[in-house]
Amino acid sequence: MSSITTSRTAGSVSSSNYMGQYTGITSDMIDQLLQSDEIRKTVIQNKIDKINTKSQAWTDISTRLSNLTSKLEALQDEGTYGTKKVTSSDDASATVSGTADSMEGSYDLIITQLATSSKITGGVVSKADGTTKISTKDALGYSGKLTITNASADGSESKTIELDIKATDSLKDIANAINNAKDPSDREGTKSAGLKATIVNNQLVVTSEEMGDRTLTIGGDLKDKLGFADNVVKMTKGQSAEFTLDGIPMKRNSNNPTDVVDGVTFNFKKADASKTITLGLTNDTDKELSAVKDFVSQYNSVMSFISEKMDVGDPSQSDNKTGALAGDSTLISLQSTLRSTVLGGKSVNGVSASTLGLSVDRNGTLSLDETKFKAQLAKDPNSVKDFFFKDTSDKYSTEKTGTGYTADFKAVIDRYTSTKSGREGVISLRKSSYQSEIKDYNKQIERITEQIATKRARYVRMFTNLDTAIGNLQSQFAYFQSQNSSSSSNN
Repeated sequence: MSSITTSRTAGSVSSSNYMGQYTGITSDMIDQLLQSDEIRKTVIQNKIDKINTKSQAWTDISTRLSNLTSKLEALQDEGTYGTKKVTSSDDASATVSGTADSMEGSYDLIITQLATSSKITGGVVSKADGTTKISTKDALGYSGKLTITNASADGSESKTIELDIKATDSLKDIANAINNAKDPSDREGTKSAGLKATIVNNQLVVTSEEMGDRTLTIGGDLKDKLGFADNVVKMTKGQSAEFTLDGIPMKRNSNNPTDVVDGVTFNFKKADASKTITLGLTNDTDKELSAVKDFVSQYNSVMSFISEKMDVGDPSQSDNKTGALAGDSTLISLQSTLRSTVLGGKSVNGVSASTLGLSVDRNGTLSLDETKFKAQLAKDPNSVKDFFFKDTSDKYSTEKTGTGYTADFKAVIDRYTSTKSGREGVISLRKSSYQSEIKDYNKQIERITEQIATKRARYVRMFTNLDTAIGNLQSQFAYFQSQNSSSSSNN
């Protein structure tokens, strides 16, 4: 407490204006006077906290729905369907692979001869100045043309490329030009000429990429200078693969023929006329089954989380706790839509959600009968694939489009989760609404805070002035008392 200095002149009191010195009004008491305003702020902040809780709940739901979308996309992926399990009694000699459309089967294979390519090997190349010890990167000093003709053995098909060689070109440049040459009959200029050039001991080796008996012919005015003189060149004739499949003898100009069995590729590695190789091809349902099981699991996770957020608890209990979105009509609608969609979808050749073994119990839990699913896959795998998704995308489209169960399901989810400008989903719009509410509430809190500050300043000023007035009165009273005492003493 500060002291009051009293002068001899009435009313000339100096005070440090400490509030509450005489009235007893303290800062804590002013806080009590402002408590109702603080309660108003607390009420509004509680509303903001509840909105944030709701917004977070919707964020979590959106995340789970996005995860469900990824499971649906797996069921749209071509790679999920038609994969094959393959077997070979001798992997070192031959293997087999199949497409989604290939039929299951077992094949007995005997490889008599592997396919090889025709090849022409030139002699050692020297530089134009006679230098023999050269690098493949050295300029050769020759200018002119080199032609290479690749023709079938019977002459029915032939391709000829013509290269313009410059004096600055090296062996490596010439080899690269051969490798990059295009089919002269291809107007678009995108198809390869089918020739492969390598350099061995400064000798050009040109190989036909197409296997079988083909004739390679070198021409042009640089033929001899680049090592392809008739008395130097070495010719190696290619041959066809010869094999017997299930007792049927065949020939193909490839060690990986794809035209023997529809949708099946055979891979020949080693020839042995005395060995029978057994190859097997069966449908692999594990990938499809795993994809559907993942979808079922994620769907149940979404629905369980939604139920948790909608839980009303036990209203009869005083301390009852409810879910963040209890009674939310939008969430109720989402839950209902998902339940009606999960067993929907148009049937394809008799394939439907129920025939695939999908069912929902009375608690809303989705389950999969694996036996029914595998049986339907074995019966008609293509219809199962088309039931889930049939791609209708344009080849130039950057966005996959299609029809089927997963497309319908994704469309439902997208209505809620989309964040695309102009196509915002329900959740995005709801969260925007929440942010708008929070913004308004924060403005209310700012106004109340300003009001509290104004009131506090007014109370402090008012009670400080009151303390000052009381202090002055007491000073004056003390002064008069002292004057009266002095007068009595003199008498």
